[in-house]
Amino acid sequence: MRRIVIIGGGAAGLAAAVSAGEFCKNSALDVEVAVFERDDRVGRSILATGNGRCNVSNVRAGADAASSFHNGEFVARVLGLLGARAATADGAGDQCRSDGLLRSADPVFCFFSDRGLAFREESGGRLYPAANKATSVLDVLRAAARRAGVVECCGRCVKAVEPPRTPSGRFTLRMADGAFERADAVVVAVGGRALESLSVEGVRVLSPRPVLGPLRTDPAWTRELDNIRLRCKASLVRTDRSGKRRVIAPSVAGEVLFRKYGLSGIVVYDLSRFARAGDAVELNMLGCDASEARFELRRRRERLSHVFGGDGITCDDMMRGLVLPQIGRVVLKRCGLSGKSACSDAVLDALSATLSAFSFEVQGMGDADLCQVRRGGIDVASVSDRDLQALGVPGMFFAGEALDVDGPCGGYNLHWAWGSGLVAGRAVARFSIGGRS
Repeated sequence: MRRIVIIGGGAAGLAAAVSAGEFCKNSALDVEVAVFERDDRVGRSILATGNGRCNVSNVRAGADAASSFHNGEFVARVLGLLGARAATADGAGDQCRSDGLLRSADPVFCFFSDRGLAFREESGGRLYPAANKATSVLDVLRAAARRAGVVECCGRCVKAVEPPRTPSGRFTLRMADGAFERADAVVVAVGGRALESLSVEGVRVLSPRPVLGPLRTDPAWTRELDNIRLRCKASLVRTDRSGKRRVIAPSVAGEVLFRKYGLSGIVVYDLSRFARAGDAVELNMLGCDASEARFELRRRRERLSHVFGGDGITCDDMMRGLVLPQIGRVVLKRCGLSGKSACSDAVLDALSATLSAFSFEVQGMGDADLCQVRRGGIDVASVSDRDLQALGVPGMFFAGEALDVDGPCGGYNLHWAWGSGLVAGRAVARFSIGGRS
């Protein structure tokens, strides 16, 4: 019996296992598909996503692949390999069935829907299981894997993958306990952290670094705002040596969470994919540019003067009810003003400039443990975009975060995990019987 080993029992690994197992079973092939997972159970990482709800995917992930993902053109070509027939191992159901909650012909959605998972769409195109629990996603995957004859091998930590030394040889998997296993073909589907301790011969590995997480900035401007949330627009700006400013990531509306060390929240996580030390995150607290902000603040001063009488409107009066008191104090501090300062035209100019673009210089990533993915890993230039097989190492395939691919928050990274897993799983199954992958 020939043997396929999937290294990693997370999202990409389980998708690959189901895809490979179903192909082998439906083709009546004498091939064992085994998942090697270092944890004591598969899918634990799935259960932790989306605060235990699992943001399975995003309705725009496939269509926006080229523009949304790091190495997006590569991602788009790989996901383009997935037709509904490729996602459904038996070739049935070219149209995705409707579950009453979501209609989509995207192959990833069809894969899950055909195996019983119902979806619910929420804001921003985010897709969650209708049961609102990540356990339902894992239950569907494990049930499909069992039906396909996939073997779960938990507590098995692979430390090295060595390609065959002869044309008819097998892969050698060196285990953490000193033992070794053999395989006719492998799919490396481990996450970014696990890849750091896994030796993979024959491909170029880029040093992983955490992204999609909080950013560290000057704490002088965030310390007293710790745990305060602000709805605003955030953008990332970079200034070159000549002093020219360039917007690296355009303004996106959302919620920013202030921390003692810097900035957090979904919009900041997305900006972190592009940020580097020396860049500036600019928060637009009013949702308009400085010119419009100046006009609105002057109108606000007029209204307050009319109600309160006289011209004694102070900065405290101006900020009260406009932003939270803690944020108002920090804004005034940045402008070098006190709450008792009179709201002259010059003062309003300073306030409008700061409220429309409060700048925080990026010093680096914040808490790496909070980062959702690692950028780096297997260089996509070392991998075929036709089947995710290593160039020059027949029988070695990759999927998910093992590759140098990452997307924004909102289900994009899981969509890539499922989609790349399905491609790699089908390809490794075809390879294992000597067919074209």
